[in-house]
Amino acid sequence: MKTTTILVRTLIGLILIFVSVAYFFNLLPELSTTGDFKAFQVGLISSVYLMPLVKTIELLCGLSYLSGRYVTLSNIIVLPVSTNILFINFFLNINGLPLALFVFLGNIFLIYRYWKNYKSLFIE
Repeated sequence: MKTTTILVRTLIGLILIFVSVAYFFNLLPELSTTGDFKAFQVGLISSVYLMPLVKTIELLCGLSYLSGRYVTLSNIIVLPVSTNILFINFFLNINGLPLALFVFLGNIFLIYRYWKNYKSLFIE
């Protein structure tokens, strides 16, 4: 189980780092989008601060996953991001669903594996 945890943590870390670095340095071409997904994407870009904030969170959590430090904190910080990535791909862009599902389920798996660190949050 320890090997699986390290593998999942490393893969998610690499994905998060790649996506955030690609965003900041414009390494990937813009995907052609249409309909509701395009409207949603334009709204995100128009907000100016939101995409850089999300990509910074992804970068920091990806570095945390790769280094193995502060993973418990990173699991909680990246959970809303991975949930939104899953919902966006489920409802608006079905092509990205497999990768989004892997990141979300991997995040849930890591929370399960580090559950002993979260137990104190639920004590009255």
